[in-house]
Amino acid sequence: MLIRVNAEWSWNYLRPFLFYLSVSLISYLANFEKKLQMGLKHDQIKDHFFSSPLTIGQFADKYCETYGFASGKQMQKMMSKYGIVSKERARIRLENLPKAQIQSIDFGEIDNFGIEESIGKEYTSARLPEQYKKIGILSDIHVPFHSVEAVVCAIKHLREQEIDCLYLNGDTFDFYSISRHEKEKDLRDFPREIEMCRNFLQKLRDLFPNIPIYFKAGNHENRYQRYLNEQAEEFAQLHEMQFDKFFRMDVLDIKFVPDWQGMEMGDLLVVHGHEIMAGGMNPSQTTFNKTFCNTLLGHVHRTTNTIKKDGFKRFIHTYSTGCLTQLSPKYYPFAQHNNGFAIVTIADGKSKVDNIMIKDGKIV
Repeated sequence: MLIRVNAEWSWNYLRPFLFYLSVSLISYLANFEKKLQMGLKHDQIKDHFFSSPLTIGQFADKYCETYGFASGKQMQKMMSKYGIVSKERARIRLENLPKAQIQSIDFGEIDNFGIEESIGKEYTSARLPEQYKKIGILSDIHVPFHSVEAVVCAIKHLREQEIDCLYLNGDTFDFYSISRHEKEKDLRDFPREIEMCRNFLQKLRDLFPNIPIYFKAGNHENRYQRYLNEQAEEFAQLHEMQFDKFFRMDVLDIKFVPDWQGMEMGDLLVVHGHEIMAGGMNPSQTTFNKTFCNTLLGHVHRTTNTIKKDGFKRFIHTYSTGCLTQLSPKYYPFAQHNNGFAIVTIADGKSKVDNIMIKDGKIV
């Protein structure tokens, strides 16, 4: 009887405890499962975020519903709590970068020490063949704004002097119609300009049928290529639209010299002038200060001469030639320009320059 009473008392005492223990165990297991599921979710979010380029805010706003969060703010708070942040992502990415492979190289066996070849090149002057001894140089004709009197005077004199080479030293054409500068509507007639330029080259070939003619591009000729590149890029790639082909220089047997390239005539360097940005009160003096060698240029539309002597008692001559265009254009009506041209005579590799001025259609 006593044993039975004690057993009932023990069961009545233990039953609440066992119930509480079972409830606690069930709750623990439920929380464990929940934490396990949450841990798996955290891993998924972490892997997803670390592979994404988005910021943490952008990521949370975009994927909060996907991962069961009420808002992007709530998801971002959770991510920050568990270290799923941009800084940690950057650290891991840095650790996972491939390691640099350092190889041992015997540089004594490599001529260039393993340095890659340059993609640039040196731009050097061309040299006029030595058989040409008397070269006529015409600069800055600016067709169709040429001075007919000055051009005719120069051509007559060159024919009388029986030159054996003609060198057009830049800005032979003007390309007014496609200039970036302000233009007058009445003067804008590009087809007419092209026709006059082509006719001018044909006329020069007719007047000098048996001697080589060189056409050096100047800054005004650059307007043509620049206009094609900017306004008609597809046409610029066509072979027929290349400057020398477009103006039929191959047909006329006229040799084209690019705008950047100078021409050596004996001991004389001939440039248009824009290549060395010549100018100033005395262009020939400015030229000496830039080239330090015998040099002739156009571009400035003025006849000037400078003679200097170096430390070895050698004389250096620099020249700027006059132009063969109109002298008082609207854009510069009071310019100190003059008409002119030059003849270069070469003997034993030494040059002699006749820098000739023209006034009122006559040689001064």
